[in-house]
Amino acid sequence: MILSAHNLVKYYGNFHALDNVNVSLEQGEVVGFLGPNGAGKSTTMKIITGYVAPTSGQVTVNGFDLLTQSLDCRKQIGYLPQQAPLYEDMTVASYLDHVARLKGVAKSQRRREVVEAIESANLQEVEKRHIRKLSGGNQRRVGLAQALINKPPILILDEPTAGLDPAQVANLRELIIKLKEQHTILLSTHVLAEVEACCSRVILINRGRCILDESIEDLQTRCKQVTHIHIRLIDNDYSAFTEALSTIDWAQVIEEKDGLVIEAPEDKRNELIELAQKNGGLRECIEERRSLEDVFRDLIVEDQNKKSS
Repeated sequence: MILSAHNLVKYYGNFHALDNVNVSLEQGEVVGFLGPNGAGKSTTMKIITGYVAPTSGQVTVNGFDLLTQSLDCRKQIGYLPQQAPLYEDMTVASYLDHVARLKGVAKSQRRREVVEAIESANLQEVEKRHIRKLSGGNQRRVGLAQALINKPPILILDEPTAGLDPAQVANLRELIIKLKEQHTILLSTHVLAEVEACCSRVILINRGRCILDESIEDLQTRCKQVTHIHIRLIDNDYSAFTEALSTIDWAQVIEEKDGLVIEAPEDKRNELIELAQKNGGLRECIEERRSLEDVFRDLIVEDQNKKSS
């Protein structure tokens, strides 16, 4: 295990920001770190990167303990925060050279590191321009380039596509997919297309607690387990069909609009069609599988209901 954050607790005064959060990364993994705004994602990443001290808990990075070997831990991580610390009066190349100096890169290796970071982030066309004159997408790429200086084995990226237009999001997503060949990555994002494209595993956090840690394959299975099926009957009389549905425990009517929208397991679709044929005659059946957004929303709502009960 290249990174382990165990039982992280963080208080800001009386506010309980993190409640025994656990995050782990295996060598070569890309893990999506998800949750609603205010869930504790950024606080967790700030603790892992040494920007903020936890109230309690332990972090180890590539064999180093964050409490006693903080500098060694930080050398293992390239961090892109939500607001990257860019010096806008510098050119891209001079800024990255400055970052290399701060990271202790030897003078003989500094130029090579800067060139490789520029190439990895596709910044060749703007390397001599001042950062303040760059588009938001290119500034985000500069922030990513500074995280790549000195080739850290771990990248922690906090909302790397925040504020970008769709074309910039697609370009940066392609870059992240390329980077996962050489880095272990913890990716915080609200864009679930990035998660499906880049990640092998997902950690979901809500109200400072981890409520899910699953592979993408398991999450996709969750999406298939329950579907929404839109049923329209020939005679437009749904009373007998609704009564028949009330006698079974695997189907639930969730909407009545131009027919019935029914939530049911995928493997019960044929039984549902047969039931409709017997109780009004089936005119139309449209199946809508749940998305990852639906799964995450249901998990968060379920967690909030548990906490309030």
